[in-house]
Amino acid sequence: MQKILLAGNGITARIMYGYLLHDTRYQVEGCVVDDDFVSNAVFKDVKSFKLSEIQQHFPKDKVELIMAVGYAQVNQVRQSLFERLKDLGYHFHTYIHPKSTILSDKPIGEGSILLPGALVEPNASIGRDCFLFGNVVVAHDAVIEDHCWLAAGCVVAGMARVGQASFLGVNATISNKVEIGAHNIVGGSAFMTRSTKPNMVHLARSGEPFRCSAEEYAKYFGV
Repeated sequence: MQKILLAGNGITARIMYGYLLHDTRYQVEGCVVDDDFVSNAVFKDVKSFKLSEIQQHFPKDKVELIMAVGYAQVNQVRQSLFERLKDLGYHFHTYIHPKSTILSDKPIGEGSILLPGALVEPNASIGRDCFLFGNVVVAHDAVIEDHCWLAAGCVVAGMARVGQASFLGVNATISNKVEIGAHNIVGGSAFMTRSTKPNMVHLARSGEPFRCSAEEYAKYFGV
């Protein structure tokens, strides 16, 4: 059974703990966070340890880490913690849920997480420290660069590329051969048909308020 430290103690850590609790391959030993966040845990099931003291409690050859930090500051918080723990010599475990499907012969990047229903098609590439929620599809020959977050139901079509540390919201779709620049935010349900520059925001407009009330809409459109 692999001993695991969760890097983070917030909502994402609570989610990952829920998965690992039902996965007999792992035993969670605790959480590691920046010193100022030890007392900020959103769940108390496992103890939080200070980053400055982690080597005293867990030698790097005795545990592996699973990245459990969300996408704050367009994934920069997660990337920073990942790199600092790597500098200390720790190895990040690549967590692939048994109900995800990997058809690519390219290795999944260190520390990436694939949750149930995630599909990685032939010749697709997943970088380091990426988070793929349930039912994400990364199609053939697509590339997901390091530190990206793909929310549930995202589709990255064939030969598309998602730049480093980008965030794709729920059900976002990247069309074939489209390149999303680094540090982009692509909102939920957005359909991207053109390549983007770095540090851009693209939101779907389908959630904007309609010009009439719900009562009026139901009356005139039969809903």
